[in-house]
Amino acid sequence: MFVPTAIPGLVCAYLFSETGEHEVLGDADIEMPLPAKGWLWLHLNLTDQRCGKWLADRLGLPPAVVTDFTEDGSRPFVMAQQGHMVGQITTFRRDFDADSTETTWCRFIVSERWLVTGRVRAVQVAESLRRELSRGLKPASPSAFFELLVEHFPDTLDTVLHRLTDELEGIEDDILSDEQKDERRRLMLVRREAAQLHRHMRAMRRALLTALRTVPALPSGISDSAARLSHLDQDYESLETRARFFHDEVDAKLAAETNRQLYILSALTSAFLPPSLVAGIFGMNVQWLPFAQGQHGFFIIMLMAGASSALVWLLLWWLNRR
Repeated sequence: MFVPTAIPGLVCAYLFSETGEHEVLGDADIEMPLPAKGWLWLHLNLTDQRCGKWLADRLGLPPAVVTDFTEDGSRPFVMAQQGHMVGQITTFRRDFDADSTETTWCRFIVSERWLVTGRVRAVQVAESLRRELSRGLKPASPSAFFELLVEHFPDTLDTVLHRLTDELEGIEDDILSDEQKDERRRLMLVRREAAQLHRHMRAMRRALLTALRTVPALPSGISDSAARLSHLDQDYESLETRARFFHDEVDAKLAAETNRQLYILSALTSAFLPPSLVAGIFGMNVQWLPFAQGQHGFFIIMLMAGASSALVWLLLWWLNRR
């Protein structure tokens, strides 16, 4: 039976029957042993430092399993430890009531009678599984439920891939147009997000492939998730390659625009340099300066300055036609 005393760090708890029917538990402690048939899912907030002691005392988990579950890790892993499967997988953070593409960790312990998951920051996968349970999901065992936990990562990666691909195609349309937009900034955001997700994806795939070789009786769905991550790895690599190509296109477009503006500036400089020289020469206060005493000197000098500019423009036009 379940007695209403606090479980440290409890986020949610579900008791499942052998047919997959579930009962939502409140903030309650557990009187062991569990019912003869059925299993338990506990989701814990590991910022509560009492979680490890409670798991060891109330669920009777071995100290090594508790240590692997509660200690901070820097990379995903799945391993067998004293009759339990324990590890840490990559998932996505949940930001208040919205989903995020920022990655975080979800830790787990799987046995025949329970699945214990833990996190430091809120994760999307827990909320997603809770929604599926409310819609009638009936997991047959902790291992089957764990498969759904792992599948959430490639599912979300696939969704993000479609969004990034659509964004990249929109950037391509802007690059091919004559208008200057913020393609460079948008492209940098796409490349950064794709590179970060690709990095975590490769780490997760290595962890699952290692588990397939080393963990006995691993759920069959894990190999499917590893295969999906392998395909997504290729898709993300192709996406990053396209993004780099478009980045080069944007740089070339900006360089061409810069060259065009420099050409216009050079042409204007070249056109106004001869009149400046003419004005400088005839502005000198020296003896024998031509047109200084005539009535039409100013107009003659202006005509010479205009003629010199026209001569430069004709020269530039002739050079461009060659």
